[in-house]
Amino acid sequence: MYKIIGADLKEYGPVGIDQIRQWMAEGRVNGQSKIQAEGSTEWKTVAELPELAALLPARPGPIVMGAPPVPGNNPLAVWALVTGIVSLVCCQIMGVVSIVLGAVALSQIKNNPSQKGKGFAVAGLVLGGIAILMMILAAAALYLFPNLLEDLQNKLNQQ
Repeated sequence: MYKIIGADLKEYGPVGIDQIRQWMAEGRVNGQSKIQAEGSTEWKTVAELPELAALLPARPGPIVMGAPPVPGNNPLAVWALVTGIVSLVCCQIMGVVSIVLGAVALSQIKNNPSQKGKGFAVAGLVLGGIAILMMILAAAALYLFPNLLEDLQNKLNQQ
């Protein structure tokens, strides 16, 4: 039998282990609750009495610094997509960067299946390839038709 000091600082008991177990389930008693065993004059916490500490719910483990992060998208795959989009919009030479990043990202994803982002890497490869193809076609057009830009400028000035 035990006496317990409640959150209201009143003394309760004597009560048996079954009653204490019920109060623990209700959240009325925890490891820091003050308790006095029958025949004792000393007040202790519930956690200090082995027969009652075993009834307490398990405490969560410590948070370990440097624990592995939750796997997400491979950062290089995301950058491959971003540089692929940029290469299409304004700077075709970024297509080379997009292709390199996409290839490295695919290799990393293959070696670490918990990483995601394969679609981003493939999209970066495709967009980078399209940008390079556009750059080659533009260079070929300028080579085959050297007056193309001049003619286009003249037509725009006439309007």
